[in-house]
Amino acid sequence: MDEALSRLISQAEHDLVMAPIERAMTLPDQAYASQDWFDLEIERIFRRRWMGVLFECMAPEAGDALPFDFLGMPLLALRGADGILRVFHNICPFDGCPAVLEPARGLDHVEVLYHGWRYDLAGRLTDASYWNGDPNCKATDIAAFDGDLVEVRSAVRQGVLLVNLDGAAEDADEWLAPWRRTVGEHFAIDALEPARDAEGRPLIEERIVAANWKTYQENASINILHEAFTHALYRKSPEVPRVDAARKPTFRNHIEGCMVAFSHSRADSGKTYDEIALPTAGHDPKKQPEYGFFSTIYPNLNVPLLDAFAKVNITIPVAPGVTKLMHLRFYRPEALASARFQEEERALQDAFDIVHAEDRVAIEAVQRGRASPVWRQHPYAPFWDALHHRFNALAMADMERPA
Repeated sequence: MDEALSRLISQAEHDLVMAPIERAMTLPDQAYASQDWFDLEIERIFRRRWMGVLFECMAPEAGDALPFDFLGMPLLALRGADGILRVFHNICPFDGCPAVLEPARGLDHVEVLYHGWRYDLAGRLTDASYWNGDPNCKATDIAAFDGDLVEVRSAVRQGVLLVNLDGAAEDADEWLAPWRRTVGEHFAIDALEPARDAEGRPLIEERIVAANWKTYQENASINILHEAFTHALYRKSPEVPRVDAARKPTFRNHIEGCMVAFSHSRADSGKTYDEIALPTAGHDPKKQPEYGFFSTIYPNLNVPLLDAFAKVNITIPVAPGVTKLMHLRFYRPEALASARFQEEERALQDAFDIVHAEDRVAIEAVQRGRASPVWRQHPYAPFWDALHHRFNALAMADMERPA
């Protein structure tokens, strides 16, 4: 460990995190509550990794501009005249004013409020009125410094706008390859489109939880055992906990690269989940996929896939004890065109509202509990916790990488 990390965690605590699961312990309490730890995560995880920040459908047309804050930085998603969605630091280099203050649609240029500098939809400075006293001053007249907006490396995959702040992460397709290969065997992931209401607006849900981003992530897709105790849906199921009479798991773990996921067969979960009367998200829309998945793509995406939909969750760290969540379900076009779609989607959202409320109680309680002087680290249950162990090891490995 380098000096910056060793100030935050002892060698003994670190070694327990990275130990084999049979004797490993979770990350220590400071990893969930310390501002210093969170600041180092910004430097060593969030800036270096691909991070989901928005859904692509939030800026669907050329000239759509969406300013947003991420990790305390003002950023701008801007759809170019060429149809490409780009991300920029939302800062005019002349005066420091954000280039765009409010969401906008159908722009043909961007004009900065403070001093009137103008940009095209690719972030290039075109006009700098009166910079040299000339009302028609052009970018070419101020060649002494680069006046263009500073672009952030970005990509759109699975309907999510991703950013890589330091520009040095692996290719986005390489990062996603294990997940795409695993779930793509059963689900037509490239054919799925965002759910929309009757007026055509994407059905995006945003919420805040008073918990660390890792506390949320461990609950969302990688803590399997909690289902049987936290959720009414699972408490009434004869198939949960996911273990058979011979004490064998009825789930399968999938661990590769940044993917930590588990699958469950229809034969082992058919009595747990209500059937959705829509064309499925499988390769054959008339046939239910044989397996469902709860998947996490480290660090901040979660994607449950079941029968008719994939639900994409973006987990955005805000502060050590605050996390912003964005949720959107994706369906095949055949499902979106169904006369029953709005009814089925509403019923599904009602069910998720209950699950989210139950999870929130547990997640925020765990976050509070981690402030107790009697909790430092806890062990894993090897039968259940291989995914959680892997997730924490990925985070710890990132924290070990100095600049």
